[in-house]
Amino acid sequence: MRWWYELKYLVRKLNRRRAERELEGEIRAHLEMEASEKIDDGLTPEEARYAARRAFGSVAIATEESRAMWGFGTLEILWQDLRYGIRLLRTKPGFAAAAVLSLALGIGANTTIFTLVNALLLRPLPVTAPAQLVSVYGTDENNRGQFLSYTPLSYLNFRDYREQSRVFSGLVAHTRIAMSLTTAGEPQQAPAEIVSADYFDVLGVKAFLGRTFTSEEDKILGAQPVVVLSHALWQTRFGGDPTLVGKTVRLNNLNYTVIGIAPQHFRGTDLAAASDLWIPMMMHDHVFTGAMRDYFNSRRSILMDVTGRLKPGVSFGQAEGEMKAIAARLEQQYPRENVKRGVSMIPLSHSAIHPNFRRVFVQSGAMLMAAVGLVLLIACANVANLLLVRSEARRREIAMRLALGARRGRLVRQLLTESFMLAGLGGALGLLLAVWGRELLWALRPPFLQNTGIDISLNGKVLGFTLLLSLLTSLIFGLAPAWRASRAELVADLKGKSAQASHGHRWFSLRHALIVFQMALSLVALIGAGLFLRSLHHARRINPGFETEKMMTLSFVVGALGYSEAQGQEFYRRAEQRVETIPGVERAAVSSVAPFAWGFHRTVTPEGGTLPGGQGILVTTNQVGLKYFDALGIALLDGRQFTERDREGVSRIAIINEAAARLFWPGQNAIGKRFRFYGDDSSREIVGLARNTVALNLGEEPQPQIFLPIQQNYSPAVTLFVRTQGDPADVLNAVRREVQSLDQNLPLVNIKTLPEILGEALWAPRMSAALLGFFGALALVLAAVGLYGVMAYTVTERKREIGIRLALGAERDQILLLVLKRGLGLVAVGALLGVGAGWLALRMLTNLLYDVSVVDPLTFVAMPTLLFLVALVACYLPARRAMKVDPLLTLRCE
Repeated sequence: MRWWYELKYLVRKLNRRRAERELEGEIRAHLEMEASEKIDDGLTPEEARYAARRAFGSVAIATEESRAMWGFGTLEILWQDLRYGIRLLRTKPGFAAAAVLSLALGIGANTTIFTLVNALLLRPLPVTAPAQLVSVYGTDENNRGQFLSYTPLSYLNFRDYREQSRVFSGLVAHTRIAMSLTTAGEPQQAPAEIVSADYFDVLGVKAFLGRTFTSEEDKILGAQPVVVLSHALWQTRFGGDPTLVGKTVRLNNLNYTVIGIAPQHFRGTDLAAASDLWIPMMMHDHVFTGAMRDYFNSRRSILMDVTGRLKPGVSFGQAEGEMKAIAARLEQQYPRENVKRGVSMIPLSHSAIHPNFRRVFVQSGAMLMAAVGLVLLIACANVANLLLVRSEARRREIAMRLALGARRGRLVRQLLTESFMLAGLGGALGLLLAVWGRELLWALRPPFLQNTGIDISLNGKVLGFTLLLSLLTSLIFGLAPAWRASRAELVADLKGKSAQASHGHRWFSLRHALIVFQMALSLVALIGAGLFLRSLHHARRINPGFETEKMMTLSFVVGALGYSEAQGQEFYRRAEQRVETIPGVERAAVSSVAPFAWGFHRTVTPEGGTLPGGQGILVTTNQVGLKYFDALGIALLDGRQFTERDREGVSRIAIINEAAARLFWPGQNAIGKRFRFYGDDSSREIVGLARNTVALNLGEEPQPQIFLPIQQNYSPAVTLFVRTQGDPADVLNAVRREVQSLDQNLPLVNIKTLPEILGEALWAPRMSAALLGFFGALALVLAAVGLYGVMAYTVTERKREIGIRLALGAERDQILLLVLKRGLGLVAVGALLGVGAGWLALRMLTNLLYDVSVVDPLTFVAMPTLLFLVALVACYLPARRAMKVDPLLTLRCE
């Protein structure tokens, strides 16, 4: 019977080929007739042949459809779809360029912002099995607040947690310090960490060269001066010398043996505070200075960041429960030191940006992703409108294919293939824009991220995001136009006239819905941009409470060079005196706290005052020179300044600010009141009341501050504030030379004018305003271009109607108003939706704005007005063209 099956197969094959030849013949005959009609309409033979070649794609498509019905494979059809799509895009380069550029801008903006968000919030640290690592923080019920929700632990408490816990395979302590590194006679200040010996082992970090610490190097105090260098410091400062391991480097005037080089991308566990050196914990007496050395062995002193690795099979909840139980036991065992203090755990992946500040980064990242998401949606709506217009022009072709037996699903697939091609080209171009954009965006990063190991390269995650985004956008902008085009009215579309008329009178269509959608989204983006521009304006006007225009600063750590207290005090006195002799300098004074930086927090208990819970509270302290208040122009509201008589050995005094006075003695005169620091044997008297100044962030609620005379409260690390008569930049180099001449081995850092520091403090509102302003403007331009395109097509589509109106006596101004009314009506609907959406979506951004309400009236009036003005221009251009329609010529063509 095998011959019978072979015969049947031959018959089917002959029938299939005969059907294909008949179908091709019919279509070619139809195309020859079309070419003849085009010649009759006035086309040259060359133009008619070109039109026939363009239409030949329909022959191929229809032939492939017939092959599919007879069992041919889909890969061949897909290849044919791609070739046909390329041919169509080549014949309409203007359409292709507009669509690809719109998508490239949207995809490029999203990829750029996602690159930054991925680097800061999503990319795991370069450690082994990061999911098993957790950060352990302290909590303090007496000092809850935005910046004190999570605190370090004391070293003694850390040791108890390490010894009593059974859920960690390793628990390590580490804290940041600044060390003086001297090479080739040139000193520099290097960020360092003092760590437990098993720090690298617990993190699972192997040395690039040499080795890391051993347990022997963490047993005897000061016995092992060894150091591990970062790969970046090894390359930049030592030229990548492979023989450096085993040699010594000079740190804080002491020789340390280099035992290893860290891997290339490892700079510690805090992205905002990269480290270049690591030394073992038992060297703390040699590297800690001032209060850190004095209070290292105090259970009350919170100095240590703690990281642990969970044992296999131990869940996060189990580990946190055990640690809280240990904290409760420590509070009972040491009630005075650990009163109302506990612990909290966070996955290490969530603490690479400190949890006290992470929420702001997450909100900012979400805001930027939402902004670029709006831009992408507007771009998709733009391309969808272009495809709708394109499908109108191809209505006759699609109707002919349907008449020849093509299925609607087949047509949708062909049109979606063209959409995928546009999205692919837009994604490729968007990726190129992202490569350029990420470098520009990274230049706007905050100052504390300047020297970090953050990698903003386009890795696999970013490339995958771009690919997925391209696929999704092709579906978003391609599906509706493809489905709409496939639902052709065969008789009307083959005639090519009546369908146009019917569509032209439809007031609200899919194209118009997309315009309303674009207008609403662009207005949301504009309102967001307007709010942050207003916020930046207000932030720049905030008075920090001290002089900013004629000030400069430089910082140094004399304790790093082994200065005693007497030597340090003498150095500060001579530095102030010598700087004040420089022409153009008015005042100079030292302070232990740099501008917009953390001060040393100490627990304060006021005498005769009341505090919540009746316990002491952490307050920022600042040890300052005699002329500090005069130099910075900080007004004293009551009492006196420090004098030469306020030295060690006499009654201890302090000056507090208004916020501290209201906290400790509300409604009372603070002058003459007394308070005590935790651990002090004697109390201190308040001799002055200073006006509030900014402590850490512009726009913050006034923070309590206590100022102490540096003669009574020595600090081995200070910032020198210099007040000038003119531009501080003019004397900056002279000040640096005078201070450096006192000790050539002393590294001087943060040599800046205060206007520069103030500009860095404004990085968040400035970056937000710049990015949202750019994305808002981009959204407005894309929406305006989309509106112009739709209105221009509407005018072309209704040219016959306009010609008839003019022939019947309509004035050209009436035609202008007719078109403007249609366009601005769509804009008005979109604006109403945009205002409502903006009010709902932007309420969560309250804490990111400076003295601006999320329903700021000026912004909610100005941005819709701007949208209407731009829309008016976009509508006026097509309307003006409609006014110039010649009714005689239009009717003659009909």
